[in-house]
Parts: sequence; C-alpha cells; structure tokens
Amino acid sequence: MALEHSIVGDLKRINLISGKGGVGRTTLAASFARKCALAGKKTLVIELEDESGWDSPLARQFNLKHFQIEPESIETNLYGLCLSAHVGQERFLNSFLKIHSLTHMVMGNQGVKWFLDGAPAFREMGYFYHLLLQLRSDFEVIIVDLPATGHLVGLARLPNILLKMIPFGPIAERLKEGQKYFYDKTQTAAWIVTLPQTLPVSEAIELKEALTTEQIPVGGYILNRAPFNPFTEEEEMILESMSQKSHAQKLMIDLERIRRLRDAQKRLAVSYQDHVWLAAESFNPAMELKIKKC
Repeated sequence: MALEHSIVGDLKRINLISGKGGVGRTTLAASFARKCALAGKKTLVIELEDESGWDSPLARQFNLKHFQIEPESIETNLYGLCLSAHVGQERFLNSFLKIHSLTHMVMGNQGVKWFLDGAPAFREMGYFYHLLLQLRSDFEVIIVDLPATGHLVGLARLPNILLKMIPFGPIAERLKEGQKYFYDKTQTAAWIVTLPQTLPVSEAIELKEALTTEQIPVGGYILNRAPFNPFTEEEEMILESMSQKSHAQKLMIDLERIRRLRDAQKRLAVSYQDHVWLAAESFNPAMELKIKKC
C-alpha cells in the first residue's frame, strides 16, 4: 500500500459521488467538501431534493436541516445547494421563453406538472439543467452527493437518450453543453464508494462498467470502513494457525474482516488497477481525511 496521501489532491473540478445505499457516500462527500474549502478553494457541495420531508443527511453534516435551491454559504469557502427537478425545468423553459410570466403559466398548468413529474427523462432533465447552471459558475470544486447508483447512471445516459429524440433546438444545445462537462476527464470524475463486502463490491464494479460505457470518467473506487490491517498475508496465515489455541482466541484481531478487505481490494484492482482507495474505519468527517491509495 502506498504512503498515506489525501485523495483531495486527485479530485477534479466536478466530482460525482455514488455507490450503493449505506456505504458512507454522504459522509465522504461532506468530508471532501470541507477539505477542499480548508485548502482555500471555493467549493460547492450538492445534493438532490428529497420529497420525503425528512431532514437532509448531507445538510446534517453541516448542522443544517436542508440546503436551499440557491448556493448558500455554510462555512468559509464552502457553499451548499439542493438540486430541484422542478426548479431546473422552470429555469430551462425560461432560458428560451425569456418571459417569466409565460414560464410560470406553463409550469403552473396541472397537466404540464403531471407530465413532467411522470416522465422520468424530463425529471432527470430538470436535475441536469439545475446542475448545469452551477457548472457554469465560478466554483473551483463541485461535489455532488448522488442518492443512489441509479441516479448517476440515469444522468450519464440522459444526454444521449434525449439527443436521439431531440437532435436540434434549445434542449439539444443544453444537453451538448452538459456533455462537454461530464465527458471531460480533465474536469470531471465519478467516485464509487463501496464496502469490503461481496455484494457492494460487485455493484461497484457493475457501476464502473456502466459509467465507462457512457463515457463518464471514473476517478476510482473508495473502499470505506476499511479495518486497519498491520499484517502481511504470511502473517495472517500464522495468526490463523494460532487461533485454535485458547490463549490466541482472546486476541482482538478480526482476521475474517481483514481477509474480506483484501479480497475486495483484489477484485477492485482487477477492475480498475491503481485506482482503489481505502477510507479508515474510524473515519470522521470533522477530522483529517484518513484515506490511502492501494
């Protein structure tokens, strides 16, 4: 394993944080954002709206209930934003209708609302355009905490799907502009968070393959909650042989968890060599990032 090195140095301007639910994606997104802000970079951390009415898990990392639909200052050099499909749809319409009252009239029509809410591609288009407005801004680092694996794949596929249906006009122009950001590996990276367990690792590998197919640059995998492992494989074998002895059974060493971590590292390395990071099990968003590159 390489010497400890902050992953923040490898972050791009646009960072899409994704992974299976419960892997610690939101905590990592908040930590990356704080670290970038402390480095003096004007940073925007973003989440997608949650219509459940519950407090936002990401906003809670900053002692807030929710983020607003406009960037709001939450700490020095750090801003928070909630992406809204409805806001994105309305601002997109207004970008070419140019008349606010006409936009409100269209968006206020109940039939239009049902159509936009019921058609997944147009809902994703709202998020896409609201995000695009932020990409045009002067933020040096943008961190997007995506709520589930499917959202990132959906956003990645959206431009190509809609461009086949609508190859010309204002929608096509915005989609092509978004593609210039998302497909540019000098500006954008997707970070796939997972756990050292069989199913999350399998899903992480599938997500990486899907993103590669969609031409979205992948920064790497982040193996979260990784137990500290001071042993080589040979030392693990010796400890295992000793584990049958009563005095060794009392040792506070979880070899099975360490073995699962090593297996996960190997599988991810085969999928994307030299792009696997470990996040320490005791990781705390308020502390220095404890992340190592394998």
